[in-house]
Amino acid sequence: MTPSRTQEVASLSTDDAIRRLRTDPASAELVRDAYLGRDVGDSGRRFAESAEFQELRALLGQELTGACVLDVGAGTGIASLAFVSNGARRVIALEPDPSDEVGRGAISRLDPDGRIELLDASGEEIPLPDQSVDIVYARQLLHHARDLPQLVRECARVLRSGGFFVACREHVVADEAELTAFLAAHPVHQLAGGENAFPLAAYRDSIRAAGLELQQVLGPWDSIINAYPAARTSAELAQLPRAALKRRLGVVGGVASRIPGVPRLVRALRRGEPGRLYSFVARKPGVSSVAQQTGDS
Repeated sequence: MTPSRTQEVASLSTDDAIRRLRTDPASAELVRDAYLGRDVGDSGRRFAESAEFQELRALLGQELTGACVLDVGAGTGIASLAFVSNGARRVIALEPDPSDEVGRGAISRLDPDGRIELLDASGEEIPLPDQSVDIVYARQLLHHARDLPQLVRECARVLRSGGFFVACREHVVADEAELTAFLAAHPVHQLAGGENAFPLAAYRDSIRAAGLELQQVLGPWDSIINAYPAARTSAELAQLPRAALKRRLGVVGGVASRIPGVPRLVRALRRGEPGRLYSFVARKPGVSSVAQQTGDS
């Protein structure tokens, strides 16, 4: 039997899928917004200057200065480079994919001076000692986990007492029907497969079961971290519910958006979309090692 186009295309490697998207004019905005352009230097600069990374810096506060950061599932290394350039003492990029487009090869192109330490491993088995890093950061990683509780346990194990665990832009679904709808609409999944999403409770339960104190659960429009690229600034984020109503309902939506409580309702409805994005901030119980080092100096 001749394979269908969907079966044939879905057999592409992730690298080949990204290359195909880059050649498709209709996908140009998607490629740029996902920081997937061939010029990893441009992607790294834009991410470091983005409102998303500035919000992340605000969440971490002074903890980033002098910290050892583990970037789990580092991909092209754009976050690793941003940490290196913004006060981190040491940055370890954990990435099992050796590829030149979305893996360790891309990180080597992004950081030819070797400021980022490359580690070939998966999040489920991190080859680092217990309590050896101050911050564990994961961007769009947990929803790819083969074993979500094990991955988070490993992140907690290598995290020092008082350290931060931050997982950003994780896809959430309520049930199998939502998962099917999300995967059907995901452009990279349609080309290469490999995408996934979990229920919100699965993320929360895995973080707490790993012994971490969950401090913040940020919903789709609670933070620019999740809202990008629909919003690129804090001002745009504040206007998202009104803009969404106006886009769907025209003039009527514009009028309705001025009614007290309606924007809040729109935000609640946004939480029901398949593949919606959430971020999680947690800490390991104990005194921050960075703060302790500062106090001892």
